[in-house]
Amino acid sequence: MADKPRQMLLDPGFELTLRPMRYPQFYDMYRNAIKNTWTVEEINFQIDISDLHGKMSPGERHLIHRLVAFFATGDSIVSNNLVLNLYQHLNAPEARMYLSRQLYEEALHVQFYLTLLDNYLPDPDERAKAFDAVENIDSIKKKADFCFKWIDSIQNLKRIETRDERRQFLLNQICFAACIEGLFFFAAFAYVYYFRSLACSTVWPRAPTGCSATRARTWSSPSSAWT
Repeated sequence: MADKPRQMLLDPGFELTLRPMRYPQFYDMYRNAIKNTWTVEEINFQIDISDLHGKMSPGERHLIHRLVAFFATGDSIVSNNLVLNLYQHLNAPEARMYLSRQLYEEALHVQFYLTLLDNYLPDPDERAKAFDAVENIDSIKKKADFCFKWIDSIQNLKRIETRDERRQFLLNQICFAACIEGLFFFAAFAYVYYFRSLACSTVWPRAPTGCSATRARTWSSPSSAWT
């Protein structure tokens, strides 16, 4: 009897059991991510607030406010793409386990940015402007529109069966990995590490206990900062 053809990760269909495990690296990534579990309540925001108002110039404060403004929605955009355009196409349960843990991390970041903005911007009007930045700050809106364009590019892709469908899917993933995470998010860490080099507030989650919120972000799993 001929062996059953090996199912590839993006082939249509869902496997439900972890044995035999085809992609143990995903399972290892899931277990490692679990070890990095943290909560927003661990973060000490008071150190940052003191630095923000006592050590930074108005221009530096503006830069920090601009960086965190998109955080109110940035990780939600990434999460939407993971849920709408990636999860449904992964047929290996160990891959879906890791992706589920990553979605938890993204949700935690969204909570973190909410708390960050509440602490950094006590004025309700300024806070409202920050939460609406994706609509009313042109540079942030352009980046968000770019994200939405690529999210929408495969919204109707329900099964990946042809070469062209694989190409569409990979373009979406490359865009989010290289352009959005790699350029938009990580490029903004240049500002973060600049402030860190000055021993000023940096930005942001999993830091050692007692670390400030802005310092904590540099200890987290890869995510974001937007100019």
